Amino acid sequence: MTTRLTIRKSGGSTIVSLPKTVLETLHLHVGTVLLLSLEDNKIVLSPMRDAMTLENLLSDCPKEKFSLTDEDREWVRTKRKGKEY
Repeated sequence: MTTRLTIRKSGGSTIVSLPKTVLETLHLHVGTVLLLSLEDNKIVLSPMRDAMTLENLLSDCPKEKFSLTDEDREWVRTKRKGKEY
């Protein structure tokens, strides 16, 4: 994807606006922290992703998905057959 952008002034800042399609494609939103680097005379913006932790992975999951089904409860009550925890 190639998009032409213009550097402009907004108040006391110099800004570049990212098109909505770019944000949606990369799953970015207002408030996402970006890392700016210069590579071969090019500006490269990369999202600073959170560390992959169970808490971060589950934070986007709907809460109703956390309830146990009858099958889950039965599995939890089953005695161990080996060295599993």
